Amino acid sequence: MSSSIESGARAEEIAKQFLQSLGLIFLRSNFRCKMGEIDLVFQDKDERVIVEVRSRKQTSFGDGAETVFYQKQKKLIRTTKYYQQTEQYWGNIRFDVISIVVADNAAPVITHIPDAFMDEG
Repeated sequence: MSSSIESGARAEEIAKQFLQSLGLIFLRSNFRCKMGEIDLVFQDKDERVIVEVRSRKQTSFGDGAETVFYQKQKKLIRTTKYYQQTEQYWGNIRFDVISIVVADNAAPVITHIPDAFMDEG
């Protein structure tokens, strides 16, 4: 397994544990379809939470949350619509972004942005 895949899986596990500590209920990870991928899916009261996880080793070029540009948001929204059809889920959806900075020999720094963007369509 490549180091980028390993670090991505590690970041997703850190994000999963972090969100569970906030009381969110984990539903699934790595939903894939022809539209794209959803990293993590949680339930938070009456909302299904779609989580994009970004990890970095350093922040000299910005943290991971800053890389979720408009195009990535649109791709994630399209993927989520496919997920909704697959799961027959028509309730509230929220898009969160979690940025994790994992520097060598240091504790991960987690930035959670709830409701980071919306489906305007």
